[in-house]
Amino acid sequence: MNVNPGGKQVRMRSTFFGPNNTFQSMVFPSNHPIFPNQPKGMKQILIERGLWYNGLIGHCQLCKLKIDDITRTDCCMHKILSLEEDFKSQKSQLQEEIEKRGHICIFYPKYHCELNYIEMYWGAAKRYTRENCNYTWSSLQKTVPEALDSISLITIRKFARKS
Repeated sequence: MNVNPGGKQVRMRSTFFGPNNTFQSMVFPSNHPIFPNQPKGMKQILIERGLWYNGLIGHCQLCKLKIDDITRTDCCMHKILSLEEDFKSQKSQLQEEIEKRGHICIFYPKYHCELNYIEMYWGAAKRYTRENCNYTWSSLQKTVPEALDSISLITIRKFARKS
C-alpha cells in the first residue's frame, strides 16, 4: 500500500474497524473530485481512523529490516496499520475462496519443503523416471505419467503421515 492515494497499488477490500465496527472503504468513491475509484493510501486510511499525526513516515528503517520490537507501535504508517485488528485478521483472497467452497486451507511454512509430503511424492516419481527412461522427449512423455501413476495411494498416505 502506498503512502499517498492513487498510483500503482493493490485495491484492498473494504473493512470494518474499531469497537463500533465502523465501515471503511479502501477506495475513493466514483464521485471524488481528485481520485475517483482510486485506492486511498496509508495516510488517508490513518486520517479516517483518527490515527494520523504530522511527521509520520510510510516505512521506517527498522520495519524495512524486519526488526521486531513489541514496544514499537507507532514508528511509521506501516507499523500502525499492521497492528490494527482488521488488518491482522484479514485472510488472503485465495484462502477466503477455498474456505467459501467448504475446504480447509493449510499453508506450509515457506522454504521448508521437507514438511510437505508432495515433495516425497515428486521424489518417488523422479526416481521411477530416472530408472525407466532413456531421456528422449518421446520417452519422457510416456514415462512421466507412468511414474506418477506408479506410486500407490497407500504410499502417498505414508508420505502424508511422515511429513
